[in-house]
Amino acid sequence: MDFYHAGEHLSLLAEALYSADAPRVQAQAKIWREMLLEDRLQEILAQARKDLPDIPAPRSAAEKQIAYFETNSSRMTYATFRSQGLFIGSGIVEAGCKTVVGKRLKNSGMFWSVKGAQNILDLRTALLSNRFDDLWLARDKKAA
Repeated sequence: MDFYHAGEHLSLLAEALYSADAPRVQAQAKIWREMLLEDRLQEILAQARKDLPDIPAPRSAAEKQIAYFETNSSRMTYATFRSQGLFIGSGIVEAGCKTVVGKRLKNSGMFWSVKGAQNILDLRTALLSNRFDDLWLARDKKAA
């Protein structure tokens, strides 16, 4: 789960909970982003549940955001991901798609079948990840 998008949901949660106090909305969302980076989502959710408003519309909006975090909690262990050297933003994936896919398959006048595009992408990703020999050996084993 992209950290930026999770941060947007934290802002929506803060807005639903504290809309009567505009400075608190921004301050709380900022604090929660820092907590989320420390794998402290359960603390955020505990505070949010404690602060649920009695007014139906904002309560419903807050509960919707809480459910979003509960559903996606396993994808939001950002400190753990970072300690493993993983990226927590989608920018690197988007750039990779542009580099790996776009530069090879989206040139002027190119038309691909799904199978043909997949074959080219298999080769391209193997080359760019220095795994071409592994791909070739696996291909030979399938043919045998």
